[in-house]
Amino acid sequence: MSLKSNLKWVTLSRIVQIVLQLISLTVLTRLLAPSEYGLMAMAMVVTNFSLIVRDLGTADAIIQRKTIDQEIKSTIFWLNIIMGACIALIIVICSPLIANLFDELALIPVLMCLTLSFPISSLGTAHKALLERESHFKTVAAIEICSATIALAVALILAYKNYGVYSLVGQTLTNCLISSLFLWRSTKWLPSLIFSKSQLKKVLGFSGNLTAFNLINYFSRNSDAMIIGHYFSTAVLGAYSLAYRVMLFPLQNLTSVMSRSLYPLMSRKQDEPERIKEMYLKVLTFVASITAPMMAGLAVLREPFVALTFGEKWTLVPSILLWLAPTGFVQSLVSTTGSVFMANGKTQLLMRLGVLGASLQVTAFIIGGQYDVQMMALLYLVANIINAIPAMFYTMRTLNGCLFDLVQLLIAPILCSGIMVVSLLITTQLTKSYINTPISYLLINVLSAAIIYVISYRLIFPEKIVKFVPDRHLKLLFISK
Repeated sequence: MSLKSNLKWVTLSRIVQIVLQLISLTVLTRLLAPSEYGLMAMAMVVTNFSLIVRDLGTADAIIQRKTIDQEIKSTIFWLNIIMGACIALIIVICSPLIANLFDELALIPVLMCLTLSFPISSLGTAHKALLERESHFKTVAAIEICSATIALAVALILAYKNYGVYSLVGQTLTNCLISSLFLWRSTKWLPSLIFSKSQLKKVLGFSGNLTAFNLINYFSRNSDAMIIGHYFSTAVLGAYSLAYRVMLFPLQNLTSVMSRSLYPLMSRKQDEPERIKEMYLKVLTFVASITAPMMAGLAVLREPFVALTFGEKWTLVPSILLWLAPTGFVQSLVSTTGSVFMANGKTQLLMRLGVLGASLQVTAFIIGGQYDVQMMALLYLVANIINAIPAMFYTMRTLNGCLFDLVQLLIAPILCSGIMVVSLLITTQLTKSYINTPISYLLINVLSAAIIYVISYRLIFPEKIVKFVPDRHLKLLFISK
């Protein structure tokens, strides 16, 4: 069990899923209207909320505990099954009320179909946690890749047959079903007919605060969709949802990989704070050095990127991405803090920080909603910057460090990204007059930006490369002899 092994398999899974997401975005966005994406975004507000309540943080509790037996595993399994079935029933009953809240009757059948995902997913929650607890990420990666691939195939077939939003519904249900089936097959663990109240109380002591944090975090992340869905059209919500998905790429496909790989290891090394600090800072250096130039480049090249990737009908997306791109960088750092708090059993502190972050973000959404969607995105960025300060302060304090360690870490990626942005602004003006092909224009500027960033890092901060470049031969490219 090592960080390198965990990262290898989790990264492989995410890379394949990135490719699948790109296919989904580039193909499905051309087959489906923005209003259909907006309808799915409304439904996901409800289903994502229900997923948090269904799990109750029990999967993370399985991973975090030093010892675990059949009694606690079975108790958690049956709790998940009960919660999954209850939540599905509640959504079915409340779907007319929810549709009325969004003023969209077409939402009712979509919600009713998606409720099937809850009991199906509940079947595999404990099994997946058991695999990750022992760092069997190779098996988990294979399951995730297989289920995501089959689900995308189903979505594309349904979209080509003009099923509209139900192609996205079919993708979700297929992913849940295939994943649960393979988790059972791979884990080979069978639950017993045991439900221990005493064991449940012990678990809820950890997972209760974690669930509260997830609920608060969910509300803050989805309040923007609620406000847009209520005050603006489904087309505007669809454009914002697409821009938000683009912004989430580094969170879903880099930060989550790092946090997911670290969490089991940090949980096993709870009595070695210095070792945890060393691992965390190394991972945070890598995350910042990737997401800073990625989001800076996206902010500058947002218009050609959206036009080429999604088509001309998504004209509102670039103006939103201008502010969501830097937000993505800030969130890529803050989102790593949860693993530190959970591994050290400080879920109450995590919950309190969640309350602060939610208050800031919801306030930003309410004020911005009185103007337009671009103002919402701008104020969302401001709220995230303010929230990052206490979040990172308490994270470093938990690791027996200080904010100065973090500042030293961030100087290199931020400064080099700034140099890259200046050079990119120049090259875009120079290439605009000579290159007429959109794909060539975008590729040339992306390549030149990447080269400038790497060269800047090499010349100004060569010693920092050794902290996150994994291969010794690659390090020789950056370090002077």
